[in-house]
Amino acid sequence: MNKHIFTKRILTHVAKAIRGNERPFNKERLIEEITSDCFSDQAERDLWRPVVEQRIDLLLAEEGALFSHIKDACRLCDTKHRRCDHVCPTNAITHTGEGVVIDWDKCIECGLCVDGCIAGAIVARSDFARVAYLLMQSDEQPVYAILAPAFVGQFGEDISPDKLKGALLQLGFKGVHEVAMTADIITSLEAEELVDRFQKGEEFMITSCCCPAFMRLVEKTKPALVELVSHSVSPMIALGRLLKAQSECKVVFLGPCVAKKAEARRPELSDAVDSVLTFREVEALFEAAGVDLVSTGSQTEIEDASHDGRIYARTAGVTEAITRAVNRINPDLEITAVHGDGIRECMTLLKLVEQGKLAANFMEGMACRGGCVGGPGNIIPADIGRENVNEFAKTASAPAAQDNRKAEEWLQKYGPKVDFTTGRKTGSVPVEQLRS
Repeated sequence: MNKHIFTKRILTHVAKAIRGNERPFNKERLIEEITSDCFSDQAERDLWRPVVEQRIDLLLAEEGALFSHIKDACRLCDTKHRRCDHVCPTNAITHTGEGVVIDWDKCIECGLCVDGCIAGAIVARSDFARVAYLLMQSDEQPVYAILAPAFVGQFGEDISPDKLKGALLQLGFKGVHEVAMTADIITSLEAEELVDRFQKGEEFMITSCCCPAFMRLVEKTKPALVELVSHSVSPMIALGRLLKAQSECKVVFLGPCVAKKAEARRPELSDAVDSVLTFREVEALFEAAGVDLVSTGSQTEIEDASHDGRIYARTAGVTEAITRAVNRINPDLEITAVHGDGIRECMTLLKLVEQGKLAANFMEGMACRGGCVGGPGNIIPADIGRENVNEFAKTASAPAAQDNRKAEEWLQKYGPKVDFTTGRKTGSVPVEQLRS
């Protein structure tokens, strides 16, 4: 069975049990339901029972490592076609007689191993059950969904952004917002920071906007270059903090990225986003709740971001957005940019930066090929995702970050309560200084 279908069926059954308010879980019955749904042969059911049990335990666990290894699934893998260690760009995965071993000193939390593991033996920590419970209690405390820019078309060609918003509201979310709106805010702040750095005599800056796996790569493999990285938080963290500046609420990020699960729990950033779900996990939530996305009304318009905020979802989009913003601030400042498309390209570029051989003054890094549209939590192929993102960006009423009135209104109203910097010990630049 396709591992994605297998995972989806497990998620759907667990979500249905949660919606049925079954506490404590009758785990044995749930295992029987899942194995019967997935496998017709009794011998196969018996073979996969321990795998299903371990995955249910991981789904219901409150805490845990970002990645877990299910030994019983690993033994079902055809070792001749093993992919998980080959897809790891930092060689953090090795195999022993016990199965997979992850070297956490090398792991950059990109999640490529989760997507590459044929048998589903490497599993990313999931907030799936937690979100299901949050939505059941949303009358007591509002829960907001924030959508990564790569969301367009993920749930079907006929599911417009407006329909998706309506479906999420139907699930129980109080509101739905594009993370691309705070991509506009961060674009402006990073453009101002870049101009300020160059005026002070610095000659190179690395954007930290949206890719936590790229940031981990810099921190773990090239720590001397961390000082070249922008001090801004990611748009996800920025939007979470803005929403919590407005009211007491829970914030759930929906996107294509496994690394965002780790970013949301970094101690200096953990105040912003309560849970992270991949698009695949969201798809299972819709199925468990019986939400028909096709028939969902589209009267709930989603219009939060500019063209440039929306193209953050694909490689070179961040570069284009920040370059345009810099040109607005200082037309005489020439930006010569490079962008790493995938971790291996990023590693090559960082090595050139370290050696002083890179003919550029600005770098964008994307851990996944194609950018966020190529993330392991996506449902559709990266090339289709890129086309969808570009088309949706064209519908924005604001062409560039500084033209987004809604972002500016939120920044004026709630920005004074929000720290848009990472808090890294290498030195954070207050927003007031960036705007001076």
